[in-house]
This record gives sequence, C-alpha cells and structure tokens, in this order.
Amino acid sequence: MLGNVPGNFAPVCVRIVTKLHSIGGVPRPRLLLLLAVAAAVVIAPAQAASGAAQLQRLVPQPDGRANFGFTFRLYDSSDPAWGDTRPFDERIADSIQHELGGKTPTFLTVWSPWQEPEQPGKPLVPFSAALPDIAKVRSVVGDQGLIHLEWTLSLSSQGNGGLTVKDIRDGAVDAYIRAYARDVRNYGKPLLITPFVAEFNGTWWWAVSPGANPGLTTDDFVEAWRRVVDIFRAVGADNVSWAWVVNSYPQPSDEPVIAYWPGDDYVDWVGADIYDVSPPHWLDGPYGLAVAHHKPFWIGEFGIRHEFSVLTPTQQQGWLASMFGYFESHTDVKAISYFNYCYRPGAVHVKWDPARTIYLDNGQVNYEPNVNDLDSRLLAGGPDTQALFARLISSPRYVSAISTEPVDSHVEAATAELLPPLLHGRTATLGWTGNLAADTYDLSVKRGSRPWRTITSRVAVLSYRLRGAARERARVRVRARNVDGDPGQWSPARTLVFGLR
Repeated sequence: MLGNVPGNFAPVCVRIVTKLHSIGGVPRPRLLLLLAVAAAVVIAPAQAASGAAQLQRLVPQPDGRANFGFTFRLYDSSDPAWGDTRPFDERIADSIQHELGGKTPTFLTVWSPWQEPEQPGKPLVPFSAALPDIAKVRSVVGDQGLIHLEWTLSLSSQGNGGLTVKDIRDGAVDAYIRAYARDVRNYGKPLLITPFVAEFNGTWWWAVSPGANPGLTTDDFVEAWRRVVDIFRAVGADNVSWAWVVNSYPQPSDEPVIAYWPGDDYVDWVGADIYDVSPPHWLDGPYGLAVAHHKPFWIGEFGIRHEFSVLTPTQQQGWLASMFGYFESHTDVKAISYFNYCYRPGAVHVKWDPARTIYLDNGQVNYEPNVNDLDSRLLAGGPDTQALFARLISSPRYVSAISTEPVDSHVEAATAELLPPLLHGRTATLGWTGNLAADTYDLSVKRGSRPWRTITSRVAVLSYRLRGAARERARVRVRARNVDGDPGQWSPARTLVFGLR
C-alpha cells in the first residue's frame, strides 16, 4: 500500500523512492513518498507499567455488514502532479461529499515505516511518528472509527540495505519492536495492523519476497511475523488485530501464498489487493483461505485506472459495480478499502500529459480523462464514476462505526537465565538469555560473606566481564526488566572460582 505522511509538522527532508510493484503479475512502478518530521509526541499511558488494564479490540461486523474506507493522501503537496494541491481537510471533505454520498468512512490508511534506511544511521521509526497522521484520521472518522496502520518495510532495498524479515526473524530489532508495542498498547484504541507489507506474494518487495531477494525464504517471513506478534503479546498490546494481505491471484492453486501463512493463532484478518487488471474472481483464492481458516476477509486495496489496465471508462464503471457485487455475495467480506489515490508520478507506462489535463477549483484540482495512468482517484474517473461509487457505498451494508470488545491486557513477566560462565584466570565472562518480554537486565554479585550488590543495571547487552581476586569465590545472578522497567525474579545464582592469574 502507498504511504501517508504528515503535512502539519516542519519537514526535515522529502525523499522519493521508486518501487516496482505489480498486480496479478502485471508490473507497476510504485512511488513511496515520505516526509520525515521533527516532532516529539507524548503517548498518554492507557495502563500502569505493571498489572492489567482493559483495552479495546476490533470485532468484525456481522454478516451483511462491512466497514469501509480509503487509502487517501494525508500529506499536502503543492506539486500538481499529485492531482490536488488543496489541504487535506478540503480534499477529504470533498471526497466524502461526492464519492461517499456524505457517509463518514470507517478508516483512512496510515502508513508508517519501520526504518529510514537512506538516512544516516538508518534510524528506526517509533510509533509516535505516526501519531500526527493518526490524529488527522481520527479528526475525520471520530471515536467510532478505526486506524488501519500499514507498518511497512517497503523503503528497504538492495541499494540501501534496509531491514528485512530475516533481520526481524533473527531478533536484530527486538528492543525496537517492544518499544513500539508498548506505545501501541498505551495508545489503547483498536488498531488493525498490516506488518511488513501487503502483497508479499509478489516479486517487488526486497525486504520480504524471495522473488525480489534471493537471500530470503518464506520461512523468514513466517518466523518474523510470529516473532512480532509474540512480542506484542508479551508487552500486552492486545488492542491490535493483525491483517495478512496478499496480492489477488487466479485459482485454482493457493500454492503461491500458503507458504507465507503464519498460522491461525497469528492472523486475525485475511485480505487481498485487487485492481482493474484482474477480474473479481481473482479474489476467490484468498477469500477461500479466509473461510477455511475462519477469518474475516478484508479488501486492502481496490481501484481503477491502473496503468496496465485495458478497460475503458465505461468498463471500469462496470468493474467497480462487479466488485461491489462480489462483496455483497460473499458474506465474510467485512471491510473494504478503495485506493482513492493519485499515483501517476510513479507511472512508467503512461506519463502525465498536462496539456490533456482538466483543471478544476481554480486550478487546484486536476486529472487526465480517459487515461489509465495510476491516478486511481474516483475523481479522475469523472462525475459518473463518483456518482456510481456514492450510490454503491450508500447501501446500509457499509457502516461507518466499528464494533469493539474490551480485552484484558496482561504484561508478561520478564525472565532471564544465566549461561555457564567462561573463566580465564581472574576474569569471568558472564552471559545470559531472556524471554521476549525481557528488555534490559540487572546483574548482581555476592563476594564471600558480603551482601549482594548490583553491579550493573538496566543494560541491554547480554554479557559482562567480571574480575576477581586469585582463588576468590563469588556468586552471580541476573534479572530481566520488561519494557516498562518492571523487574522480574532474580535467576538462580551461579558460583564462580577465579584462577590465580
């Protein structure tokens, strides 16, 4: 999915990265625009550091009902190539009026990267960086709406050497994930998260797909997914629902995607993306997986005017109508998201021709009619397309408010275990391991008859070099602290006897 970046904070830099994307095997360049922001955001805690608190979690709609929303540009731009230079508030109000028939959307997708791999030091991006966009979305959808967060690795590439699912599988960023999970838990409201990327079964995501990166396997994806979910559970971030979203594909084989399945206990929603280069029945495979695994089905993206589409405007309207027919004949479709986004700056097959462009609203709004140019906005399909979508979405089937249930959040106790020490004369190298809840560690030493003394505290490392006197006996123990700083139990002590030299 395409990212949204905040426009109401001073930008540090603007970077444009082109990605190769495809739908149903048809190549499509995808442009990911990120506005890095300098903002310090405080997350109000929803629970104390220890104990349990009650959070809210998303519940799928009953049969005959589905939530609905958009991928929509949250950031503002003065570049007419993006099709609309008006501020976000005006753009979304206009879209609600003319494309949703006045209905409030349930959600707008918020895009948040794991990492800025092209910045010095390749910094990891905290959950707080998404809060300005989350606040912007909540100003539209209200307290009864949902935040769909695409927590994406899409900025990683072979050129910049960013994070991959293999790094995540191997525990390289566990501390980052724990901090992210803590902040999500403290946010407290229901979140639907698509981790890593959607369309992972394609061949265009270097951080995720073996088809794009031969150094990866589907097992890397599966184990990374499980590790992330397990850490969120250890931290108590039970307000999250996890969405596993594939690229739509023709039946009868599910073989291209089933190797990526993390397991029923690790997926809450099954989803698929589809564009007008594919007929609606290409959803049958992922929909069948959702039904077989008793999961609600989520249309992560659907849209018209893909640059490799061969449909005419009239045919595109027919495609939209048939998509809604599919939704309404498949009872497990519980949420749909239209890709209401102008992406034509990333097009390679069809380039934008300003001379053939229609300009509206004193030149602030523009689109090129009768062209498949990656401008999937309903506005670009013309008034008839907007009116059609408004009529289709007006069905009482599509509801603005989400359903939720309270869930008890229990923070897992952090535990640590000492490994056998390595003694070399009067130096002992101590090592230890911790569970997924363990974030930092305290090390304590007892020398002779003296009392226990903590010699290092709240360290993130997993080893320590301890010196002693010749033939000195000492006892050592370690304890872990969770991401809130709460200490667990001390480990059983180990006895050391230092050498002569």
